[in-house]
This record gives sequence, structure tokens and C-alpha cells, in this order.
Amino acid sequence: MADTSYEFAIFGSTPLAGLLAGLLASVHQKKVCVVGDLPSAFRLVRGIDLSVMPVTRPETWALLKDGAPETRKLLGRMGGKSAVRRIDPIFVAETAAGRDALAHMRHVALGFGQAVERLPNAGLEGAVAYRLRDAIFLDSGRVQPAIESWLRALGVGRVTARGAKVTLKRDGSARIESGALNIEAARGVLADDQALLTHLDVDERDNTLISQSVTTMLTEPAYPLMAPVMLYPDRGVTLSQRPSGNIAALSAGRPDLATARIGGCLAAQGHLRPAGQTSFHSVSTIDGAPLVGQAKGVKALVVAGLGVGAAFFSPAVARLIAGVATEREQRYFSAHESGRGSARAAVAEYQGALASEAQF
Repeated sequence: MADTSYEFAIFGSTPLAGLLAGLLASVHQKKVCVVGDLPSAFRLVRGIDLSVMPVTRPETWALLKDGAPETRKLLGRMGGKSAVRRIDPIFVAETAAGRDALAHMRHVALGFGQAVERLPNAGLEGAVAYRLRDAIFLDSGRVQPAIESWLRALGVGRVTARGAKVTLKRDGSARIESGALNIEAARGVLADDQALLTHLDVDERDNTLISQSVTTMLTEPAYPLMAPVMLYPDRGVTLSQRPSGNIAALSAGRPDLATARIGGCLAAQGHLRPAGQTSFHSVSTIDGAPLVGQAKGVKALVVAGLGVGAAFFSPAVARLIAGVATEREQRYFSAHESGRGSARAAVAEYQGALASEAQF
């Protein structure tokens, strides 16, 4: 018999996972626990949270447009206002396909009221860049502690992932054993890369999900970039510069390939010494579109492929999990379910640098 029972167990250590747990507890009055590692100020970043993305589908921009102000207000209420920064990120395309994709993105984004400016010089030969005005960027070093304090105040359960024994059952429920504590949850939600890699067996991964190596590099302080955040979809590179001047660079691909890709983006900065580097695996989708639903062979809910906008999808995803999604949200997530074969072609996004060594 379980020591504690919950309606939902959210597996993950990202802002998205924390926001989902808190929204389910506070807005939807669900009993929730989080299974994940506590944030550490010394851990190199494994992603960023930005309210705009290099995507082309109007349906995705519609969810981002609705989710951004909801998420910003939520952070303000929980005391995380200082974690929110208004920035003007730049997206850079270097290939013909990338230039076409970003040009289309610009027209779609303009249709949703997003100010987008084409830049005459992207800093790379043959490249085209677009500056997106007044986007919301979450400072991970500040947002994670604010989310943790909020979850504690809400009475959300917390289990450290390391050392916990997890059983995902065929009916979608989860059993978590941590020390002397036994927990039962009616529904498990796998909400970040590590949770997906840990809890989906090889024969449960269908051809929608892929895993690829990612490298994070932190540089010494550098001259200011063209923008505080720069995305290079064709290279699979993301750069974010801290107020201190240090640059956190993430790139898809094996460490050697990733280092070369990052170096190409930072060439204009001159020689930069790394202050830290780590590699890990991330989970995304083969077609570049989000997946929120069930994966082959497992009834736990899978949340994958939301990209840099993940935190800003959290209000809509929480409503879906709670069973109160709007009609438009229902249509969106239904179209993005796994195992729909050629049907997902209608929601596919431009992939850019999908690493050739992708696994699963």
C-alpha cells in the first residue's frame, strides 16, 4: 500500500516540469508530486526558455501568443518577476532551406502581432537574420528557485530522481519508491529529456522520438553579441549571453562536431577560452513538431519537442493534462500525437541541423 497517493507525478527537472506541476496544483486543484533533481546554480545550462521560436506553423504561434502573457503573469504572482527579461533575439539562417523557412516564419509571426525585422548583416557570409522584438526570456538561475519556492508553498510533493525506483504501469499510473517512501500516482507525465531517456524502454520508442547528443559550452566574458540570444537553426546552435558577458552555447551533435559549430558562430568574437563544457543527450521529434500525448507502448503522458518555447506552452499543456483544454488546444495536441504516421506531416517544422547520429 502506498504511503502517499497523487493524481499526477510530473517527471522532470526543467522549468516546464515545475510549471506544469504548479499549474495543476494551483489552477486545476490536483494533487501532484514532482520527481526530479533539485536545481543547482553550478550546473551548466541544458536549454533556454524563450517566448518566440523559429517555427512556421500558425497554430504553434497562436499557442505561444496566448501562453507568453499567462506564463509572465504566473511568474509575477509566484515572486519570479526578476527572472523575466525582455530581449530582442536574433534567428540566423545560412542554407537555402533555412532562409526560406525563416522568411515564412517572419510572415506568420507578423500575422500574430510579433514585430520582426530583417537584418542586412548576420555576421556570417551568405546568412540572413531576423530580429524579433520584445520577446520574453527566462533567466534559469532565477526562475528555478522561484518555481521551487512556489511548489513548496502549494504543497506539491517532491521526490529526488536519483536513487528512486520508478515503475510505469500499462494503465498510465506510476509507482515511485524512494528510501522508505512508497508513492502511487494515477498518471505519470514524462516532461523532460532525462525523464524520457530514463523511463522509456527501447522497444517503447516509436519512430517519432529521436535522441541526439548535445554539448553545452560556457565561455569566458566576451564582447556583446548582436543580441543576448541568437539561434542558428541550420547549425543547431543556441547562444545566450549573460549580463556578466559569459556566453552559454549549446549545439546539437557529437562533442567534436558541436564544438566546431559553436566555434563558427563565435568566430567574430575572436579567441574565447571555455570556462566549462559538458555533453548530454536530448530528446526531440523526427519532424521537428511537438509531441504531447502517448508514445508507443506506454500510457504515461509524453511531453517532448516543445523546443525553446517549452515554458510558454505550460498553461495549455496543463489544461490538456487536467482535461479542460480549449477546443483549439484539443485540436492542436490531437494533431501532434505520436503514432499517427503520415498525419504528422501536416504539422512538421523546419528541422535545420538534425544530427545524423540521432538515436532511438
